[in-house]
Amino acid sequence: MSDPKPTSTSDTDEKRRVDPAPSNDKTNPENHQDEMSQRLDEALEETFPSSDPVSVKITK
Repeated sequence: MSDPKPTSTSDTDEKRRVDPAPSNDKTNPENHQDEMSQRLDEALEETFPSSDPVSVKITK
């Protein structure tokens, strides 16, 4: 029997890595001021009344 070729963990880790999101979120259409205001209003309506504040920052 032959042993399978061992793979180093760094090779495996490299294959699993995902490119990070672009640092400039202003290009994302969902982050425009009108869209953010609409999403914030909707979140406020969905959570009112509540003791937890609504998160203003939207991340993707």
